Amino acid sequence: MSARATRSVIRHPAPAAKPALPKEPLGLRLKAAAASELRQAQALLAEPGDGRHKGVHLARKGIRRARAALALGRKALGREGRRLDQDLGRLCRGLSPLRDAQALIEGLQRLPANATGPLSAALTEMIALANRRRDERLDGTLARDPDLQHRRDRIRAMAVRLEALDWASVKRSAVAKSIARSEKRLSKARRRANRSPADDARWHALRCRLRRLRQQDHLLGALAPELCPVASVTADEATVLGEAQDDALLLRHCGSHSPFPPPLRKLLRAEARARLGRVRTPTAPRVPG
Repeated sequence: MSARATRSVIRHPAPAAKPALPKEPLGLRLKAAAASELRQAQALLAEPGDGRHKGVHLARKGIRRARAALALGRKALGREGRRLDQDLGRLCRGLSPLRDAQALIEGLQRLPANATGPLSAALTEMIALANRRRDERLDGTLARDPDLQHRRDRIRAMAVRLEALDWASVKRSAVAKSIARSEKRLSKARRRANRSPADDARWHALRCRLRRLRQQDHLLGALAPELCPVASVTADEATVLGEAQDDALLLRHCGSHSPFPPPLRKLLRAEARARLGRVRTPTAPRVPG
């Protein structure tokens, strides 16, 4: 008999399936998500050259997402959590002038360049003036805070504070209550804006409430989908409010501190008011069919 015929075949048993590891508590996963947003914000503020403008915009978004996570654990995280949220809010608002200078350019670029009329003919000049204002504002900020290092250090310190919070005490029931609170605040802001269509502050508050709920919806979609809001978060409403915010920004740049001379301010003011009148109509959530 050949060696091939006499050789025994050894069959190894299939490895046993590893038991699924239990997920970390929801609070700890929220902490990890918020900490990741702050780490990214630090890096984004260090973007070189023209990338700094987009970096500021994305860093502010990351800070707001970290704040959305803090809001989900609001009561459990206590006074220190609320103080951290307030400090992050101040930092975000401190970056607003840089973001607004870039958003002005983007708002002008979204105006119908192919339309007839004096505004269309003036757009190229207006965008050039807005670019100059943006660059001057960034240069002035960097002269006071080279490479935005002070702001990046502040975010790093806040990330340490975030890690030290008692995230383990953030329970699912508390997160569900926080979502309900966000939904209630959105409904209230929507009613207030609908009662006063010309009130910029109320429309701004509505956009902030909607943005917060959308951020929390996105966050929980990855961590705890069963806790997501049901019908209050609508992409179409967010788009309309974003357009209204852009037009309100254009209108704010028509005052005495505008980068544009009076004749161009007059043209832009008329266009921005007309656009705001078209988009600021009573808004209500659409329930998916």
